[in-house]
Amino acid sequence: MLKLSGDSNIISTCPICNGMGQKVRMETVEHQIQPSIEIEAEQFFLCRTPECEVAYYTQDGHKTIFQDELINKIWFKNISSPITICYCANVTEEEILHHVAVAQCCSTLDDIKKHTGANTGCDCLTKNPAGL
Repeated sequence: MLKLSGDSNIISTCPICNGMGQKVRMETVEHQIQPSIEIEAEQFFLCRTPECEVAYYTQDGHKTIFQDELINKIWFKNISSPITICYCANVTEEEILHHVAVAQCCSTLDDIKKHTGANTGCDCLTKNPAGL
């Protein structure tokens, strides 16, 4: 476990890859795990290492939830297409590329928002595995 200087937040490291983690709210974890997974009210962290199969883990390493136990896969982990860019509107990387390169209707972020609905939702806390 690592304590950031000048910060009271404790950033735990993943028990599998020892990479840095990011705190996530319990509400996020509860909405992301498959119904068969049981968890207790503990502080969970998101493993930020792309190559690691761990999605969430507790500070003490007692509970580890793997990517394949999630409803929505984490976009920056090693996953196959389609890669979700906006979880709230369920917009994929392929859809954005289509609007930019094929349909040629989008050249700005505002265009992409208008055509896809990406980055216009407000359910990130429960739909995005990072809770952001």
